[in-house]
Amino acid sequence: MHTLRDTYYTQTVVPHMRNRNLTYIIGVLILLLTFDLNAQTSEMETNENRIDRDFVSSAQVREKINGQSNTENEINLIIEKANDSLYSIYVFNKTTDSLKISSQDWHLFLIQEAKNENGDWKPIEYWKYSWCGNSYLSEKLKPNGLLKTESKVYNGNFETQIRFKLLNDNKVYYSNSLVGFVNFSQFEIPNSITEYRTYKRIENRGSSELLKKIIFLEPNAIREFVKKEEAYLEKMSELRKKNRK
Repeated sequence: MHTLRDTYYTQTVVPHMRNRNLTYIIGVLILLLTFDLNAQTSEMETNENRIDRDFVSSAQVREKINGQSNTENEINLIIEKANDSLYSIYVFNKTTDSLKISSQDWHLFLIQEAKNENGDWKPIEYWKYSWCGNSYLSEKLKPNGLLKTESKVYNGNFETQIRFKLLNDNKVYYSNSLVGFVNFSQFEIPNSITEYRTYKRIENRGSSELLKKIIFLEPNAIREFVKKEEAYLEKMSELRKKNRK
């Protein structure tokens, strides 16, 4: 039997609960949106691409890659936007021999670059080398072989061109470019970068310019630092010998 109490509950309490739940859901969505907006990058970050170990090349992918393989380099780097948050980056071996592809903890030595307001290509990411020797790996990429990795898409208020830079076997390769959005502050090297002990040592042994070469994946930069480090250690050894006399 439907009572007055049931009517009150159905017409008053239930709608109130629904409104309260709806308000709660809207509040959560607003909060999540706020987090998403706040998560937009405001400074230069390290690249954290990740090799797709499950990637299997398909005829469709190969057709797309072959259509863009217009460089004379032994490695062709091709990017496409997989979705609003990820780029797909393909490494294509154009040679008739297997190539060694180096990685660090399953990350390719890769950073993003963008054109600044003057139209010059500048890095918007930097590379952070691992101190652990076990982090460094390599694998063979067969002739006409494909390797895929993924890297994040940035958001910002400056529309520009985006490309990727790969360092492999002390050689640099650049990808095609796509339209993207960044913030101007991403062109600036963060002051906190030298809080990383290894990079502080590089700057002390060499210079800030040498540090830039290393974090921006320039060829021969690591070799240059090794020479600086050896010279520093030799100097310290000579000083210790003099102090013992």
